[in-house]
Formats: sequence, structure tokens, C-alpha cells
Amino acid sequence: NLIKAMMGSKMQMKDSLWNKLNLSWAGFFLFMGSLNLYVAFNFNTDMWVNFKLFGGMGLLLVFALGQAFLLAKHITPQEEE
Repeated sequence: NLIKAMMGSKMQMKDSLWNKLNLSWAGFFLFMGSLNLYVAFNFNTDMWVNFKLFGGMGLLLVFALGQAFLLAKHITPQEEE
């Protein structure tokens, strides 16, 4: 699991939660790719550019913040030296 490999030292979670996290990101990127293709083929170039700049970034921000709130309880605090 790529996300577990990157964040596993900072968070303690069950493997099932790591898999759900991984699948949610994969699903989000699949959704964004499909939405991008839909906008690209059904709207003019100006609309597609605006979607890429503002819509895509906005959706990514909302999704990432949602994931952060869900994962916040699993972060292990760092001990002071």
C-alpha cells in the first residue's frame, strides 16, 4: 500500500483502514479523470480551462481536507527530546 509506505511511521491504523484510504484516493482520482474527460469533450476550451484551474483544485482541496479530518485521530504525537 503506497500511502501506508509513505505515512505508516506517523500513523497507527489497521490494514483495513489503510486499504480504505488507498481505495478512496484511487476512486477520487478515477472520478476526477472521468469528470475531466466529460468537461473536455462536452464544453468549450475556456470552460475546460476554468474547470482545471478552479473546479479540480477545489474538489481536491475538499477531498483532502475531508481525509485529514478523518485521519487526524490516528496520528501519533511526536515526543519532545
